[in-house]
Amino acid sequence: MTRTIYFDANATTRPLPEVVEAVTRALRDAWGNPSSLHGEGAAARECVESARTRVAALIGARTTEVIFTSGATESVNTVIRSAVAADRTGRPRILHSAVEHECVIEAAAAARSEGAEIVSIPVDGEGRLDLDVLRSELDRGASLCSVMWSNNETGTLLPVRAVAEACRARGVPLHVDATQAPGKDVVAVEDVGVDFLSISAHKFHGPKGVGALYVRRGARFRKWMHGAPHEGGRRAGTENVPGIVGMGVAAERAASGIAERRAVMASLAEELERGLLAIEGVVVNGRGDGRMPGTVNVSFHGIEGASVVLTAAREGLCLSAGSACSAAQFGGSHVLEAMGMRFERLLGAVRYSLSAENTRDEVGIALDVTRRAVAKLREMDPARRRGN
Repeated sequence: MTRTIYFDANATTRPLPEVVEAVTRALRDAWGNPSSLHGEGAAARECVESARTRVAALIGARTTEVIFTSGATESVNTVIRSAVAADRTGRPRILHSAVEHECVIEAAAAARSEGAEIVSIPVDGEGRLDLDVLRSELDRGASLCSVMWSNNETGTLLPVRAVAEACRARGVPLHVDATQAPGKDVVAVEDVGVDFLSISAHKFHGPKGVGALYVRRGARFRKWMHGAPHEGGRRAGTENVPGIVGMGVAAERAASGIAERRAVMASLAEELERGLLAIEGVVVNGRGDGRMPGTVNVSFHGIEGASVVLTAAREGLCLSAGSACSAAQFGGSHVLEAMGMRFERLLGAVRYSLSAENTRDEVGIALDVTRRAVAKLREMDPARRRGN
């Protein structure tokens, strides 16, 4: 039986055993509607609020500032729609980086179709945000600025503190997509100075289908989901109690031991990157300083990244060609394209993303599998066989 080596943690993570246990227990015991006034409802409400306290602690927020959602995509759409609805100028204007996740880009595009102006802020060849352009655009005013904490494809950290300072000086609300941050970095919303922040539980060993949106107390906010007054009247729909309970357990785990977890992931990623660069025709994408530990994005010269992913998968190595959310689409990564990379390099890109669950032994196996996959694919190339 082939051993599975999972190096696709930026796509999703395996739920912790204690998370699975908590979700199962909630399904069995906390099945009441948390809005009901009887005992079963009160028990479910207690579970939801306990989890809210844990999630708030994870990001340094007040419990009243945390809204449970179905995940970061819903949270992002809510914030962008809210910014458009709350705009007082009559011409909403949304700024976002050119390397944002598809949910930000597509939600902004939908706002454009309804009359909003959308401005994409460029990055350099390492994926670093051009702060001068951002400040210039902020000077013209905006309804919202949205940047990610770290890029899901390259791991590049965006300067959220500098962005927050620039937004605050100009009175522009800031949303941060921090989906890749919990458990890997300390997230402190008040310290950084953000107005909105999105996270998904399944990125830090929680269940899928549940996430949270931080809304700073006093921030202008318009709800998107309409119906009964759930979540303090800010997001309609009966709460996903088992998922929320699981998210709370995962949040408590993610909030502890961050320094140790980062050190493990950084060490493993360094060894992995060194081994990959020893393969002929490999270049690292976003190699500059300031990366979230655990993410290594490389391009293989003359080989399609998707072919490397599929060939490696036959030996149990789980990788991703760019973002998992767009893996089935034809063409290269919009992130690498924004970084100015040529099409061949875009096409050859593969993302290795680790969690603290991975081991040094797995890094060695992953490198062996990758070498065999690359050798096999290059041997299959007719041009190489002809010596051209």
